[in-house]
Amino acid sequence: MLLQLSIGFMVGIAIGSFIPINFGFFIACAFLTILVYFYKYFVSEKERNFVVATSFILIGVLFGMGRMLVSDLYKPSHLDSYVGGKISAEGIIVDEPDIRESNTKLTVKLTNVEGNSVSERVLVSVPIHPEYQYGDKVSLTLVLKEPELIESENGRVFDYKGYLRVRGIWYTSQFTTIKLLSSGNGSPIKTMLFRVKHLFTNSINNTLPEPESSLLSGLLLGGKQSLGKDLLSEFQKTGTSHIVVLSGYNIVIVAESIMDVFKFLPKNISFGAGAVGIILFTILSGGGASAWRAAIMVLVALFAKKMNRDYKVSRALGFAVVLMLAGNPTLLVFDPSFQLSVLATIGLVFVSPFIEPFLKKVPERFGLREIISATIATQITVLPYLVYSTGIVSLVSLPVNILILSTIPLTMFLGFVTGIFGLVSLYLSFIPALFAYSLLWYQLAVVHIGSIVPMGYIKLPAFSPGVLLFTYSVIFIGLYFLKQNKTI
Repeated sequence: MLLQLSIGFMVGIAIGSFIPINFGFFIACAFLTILVYFYKYFVSEKERNFVVATSFILIGVLFGMGRMLVSDLYKPSHLDSYVGGKISAEGIIVDEPDIRESNTKLTVKLTNVEGNSVSERVLVSVPIHPEYQYGDKVSLTLVLKEPELIESENGRVFDYKGYLRVRGIWYTSQFTTIKLLSSGNGSPIKTMLFRVKHLFTNSINNTLPEPESSLLSGLLLGGKQSLGKDLLSEFQKTGTSHIVVLSGYNIVIVAESIMDVFKFLPKNISFGAGAVGIILFTILSGGGASAWRAAIMVLVALFAKKMNRDYKVSRALGFAVVLMLAGNPTLLVFDPSFQLSVLATIGLVFVSPFIEPFLKKVPERFGLREIISATIATQITVLPYLVYSTGIVSLVSLPVNILILSTIPLTMFLGFVTGIFGLVSLYLSFIPALFAYSLLWYQLAVVHIGSIVPMGYIKLPAFSPGVLLFTYSVIFIGLYFLKQNKTI
């Protein structure tokens, strides 16, 4: 029943993401669902199970469409009348500044536009200097522009408008005049976390050169923008972009470390500290969709262990997906990081067990068998979407991942020690920084060599979403039938 409801819920959200849902259409669907449910009394016992399952799917669809009905996706913005003209406004920076190579992007919640009170977010681009922080109140002179579709050289289209809608942003401004009015207008908790993050990243930057320092920040905190376009392109060509995206592995390390620190206290306190630490670390990392998905799954695992209940990864994944979509349904269609995170986890949970039996001759030392199995499994579930969105198929992904992934845990440990020691003394951090630098240099060298290997990757032409849906239908149907013959 829960499976049918969850599937229906996602289908309903998908429908509402492409078709505006009005109240009349919702009532008509509700009436149809009631008819299907009561139809079970007019069919044979053999057919009843199918009708009941269908009715639960339709109930889930109804909840999904209902959630889209009350979402902001198709609601007009209070800023519509100001688009295209130069306006004066005031607002508060409500997210961590996104520092790029040539500019900084600020998410500003406008509170006043031309003397009128508003409460809407915009994304503005400003020079890197002077620097602005979360919680700063600023005055702006800007020209609002509606986000447009971004078309790549190979004909692929990125829905930038939908991507920003996920984050509650309706409009952008490229040429913005900005002035600081006051500071400290944000959440005290987020302000403290971002200050800690800023101090920690500065410690790493002062200790390690570029691009090693940016890679370490990506490994520890999930940020990849500072790596630069050229280096990000190399990670993309070698299928290793996932290492700079916050995953369940990072979250588990944080939770276990916190509970180890507080293990001398009663179990309830150490457990609570671990749970709170997970939430704070997720906020610290920027709170992306992939980070929250991982955090929710790890929290479910902690609660299951606390309550002495069996932990099933598949159920935890389903719970995390439904919970996140209930909070923000636009994630399903418009957030690539959410989609890739879920697809990769599906590969690890459902595909990897079928691959491991074929790798019995691969040694388990250094986690080699697990790395190969996980890499192949995630490639099966993620590759179709990556090809659809980027057109790149990496032919060196498996060997590059094998050479890199076994070194990641030690790199993260040494990098964390380097950052902490660097806060105390630059000289104190020298020894761990030397070893961390060696590993980071090695990882970057492997990625670079893999990216320049002749025929190391191929580019495929753009194809329709229908082909993508058909491909995943084949994959998931195949997994379903395999699961019938083997319990995962």
